[in-house]
Amino acid sequence: MVFTYWLHQCLRTRGKEFSPPAEFFFIFFIVLFLGITVEVLQTLGSSRSPDMGDVVRNQLGCLLVYSFIARTGILARYWLRICVRFGVVSAILIAVWPLTRALIDEYLARQQFPVLADFETPFERYRWNHSDQLQTGSDIVRHGHRAARVQLSTNQYSGVALFYFPHDWRGFQTLHFSVYNPKKTPLMLNARIHDVHHKKHGLEYSDRYNQGFDIESGWNDLVIPLDKVAAAPKGRTMDMQHIEGFGLFVIQQPCAQVIYLDNVYLGPSPGK
Repeated sequence: MVFTYWLHQCLRTRGKEFSPPAEFFFIFFIVLFLGITVEVLQTLGSSRSPDMGDVVRNQLGCLLVYSFIARTGILARYWLRICVRFGVVSAILIAVWPLTRALIDEYLARQQFPVLADFETPFERYRWNHSDQLQTGSDIVRHGHRAARVQLSTNQYSGVALFYFPHDWRGFQTLHFSVYNPKKTPLMLNARIHDVHHKKHGLEYSDRYNQGFDIESGWNDLVIPLDKVAAAPKGRTMDMQHIEGFGLFVIQQPCAQVIYLDNVYLGPSPGK
């Protein structure tokens, strides 16, 4: 937005003679070129990857400014300017909705802590990756009024992982979560926990906490001692101030299956 306004003013101040359509397309494609360049440069020497969504948002910012400053050419007619402004503002509101949703849920997550996920608030499933495999409902619940239905596939690894949560787990002794198995046969469910330094150690299996649980039919209330989590990485101590992820997954199941997840929270040691 700022760059579009600045470039538009520069062209007018320096007396560059562009027709209104030519001026618009010149600015639009300059913004597009710079946006794509920035995304490509992010891949050099970092773990970030290009995001076309950022490029689209750049162009929306360009269109927003131009729809308000243009008075001639393709936007000379008042009714056309109003329609374009309405369309651009509507597109921007749609584009910023994920950010708005994330900010609301981050506030709620901090209010709920040490509860990490209880699925009682509207946006909790977006704290998890593969959120499309996770739906909240009230039919099978361990605590409160809602729980998460997790769809597991026949892929080699299938599950969900919690990534958006308060990361400082110091001062807590246990991680609790409840899993419901609707089938009569047990299911082997794997849990993993890693900290912010895990990538620096090559994402090695031995550099994180790993544990398998036999999930019996019905509800299973599971507990992970956090002292074992801290001691899990080989050759170092887990950074409990900067826990980055908690995942639950199965390994190459013969058929697709559903489990239910509820009441994920940090707590004191058992019996306290």
